[in-house]
Amino acid sequence: MIKNMFRDFNKYEKIWLITFTSIIVMVTIYFSSKDTKWDSIGSIFMNWVASPVSALTGILTVVLCAKGNINNYLFGVINSILYGWIAWKTGYYGDWLLNWFYFVPTQFLILLCWKNNLRTDKVDIVIMRKLTGRQKLFVTVTGIAALIAFGFILYYVDHWFVTYMKRNATIYGTIEKAFGFALLGPMFDSSTEVLQIIAQILLIKRYAEQWPFWIATNVITIIMWVGVLIADPASIPWVLPTLVMWIAFLINSIYGAYVWYKKPV
Repeated sequence: MIKNMFRDFNKYEKIWLITFTSIIVMVTIYFSSKDTKWDSIGSIFMNWVASPVSALTGILTVVLCAKGNINNYLFGVINSILYGWIAWKTGYYGDWLLNWFYFVPTQFLILLCWKNNLRTDKVDIVIMRKLTGRQKLFVTVTGIAALIAFGFILYYVDHWFVTYMKRNATIYGTIEKAFGFALLGPMFDSSTEVLQIIAQILLIKRYAEQWPFWIATNVITIIMWVGVLIADPASIPWVLPTLVMWIAFLINSIYGAYVWYKKPV
């Protein structure tokens, strides 16, 4: 199955994959060559292994998800492990927890849930489906409630996160100063976790409605990593490939929505 996973890629998908792969490789070579601390194993691993491999496997994962290809889980496991490690080193501990303790195990749930729901004409491609109106309402209301609830939790434990976990130490305050609303930062932060959890559940269940959640997640996460670059310009060797990955995720999410909404079986 793995060796044949690219056989159904159309011209657009091949160009898209080659383009972003090339960008990640070039960015890695250019910035990592200049900024790697060659006497530090951690610096070498972050700049030359974790960041580019995470980005490349992440792109492969989302491309295969957009096509409904069951082989996405394998690259998803690699991406979740490496991206989680990057999030840990950067200070986004929520993303670390989400990737290591949610995305890694749910990759195998994708395999288990999809393998018995594959198309007969294309053995690697899953049967896609849509939510009913009542299911859409339930997902929307539940998602909003979870986002708000977790946002309040982050707001009230903000001191603990900042002091002990060093999570978003300046982001909440910066957002509050800019908009004059103390809860906006925690709600913004909460959305990155809640949206991904909901989207992954819908992905496992093969629903096309996953894609609006991925699109929203990608937009928010791009803003988050731009914030890291602004706060710490020295992070560019490993953050820039990650940022390119999330931009690729956003473009792919729009394409995935087109494919899944147009071609549910």
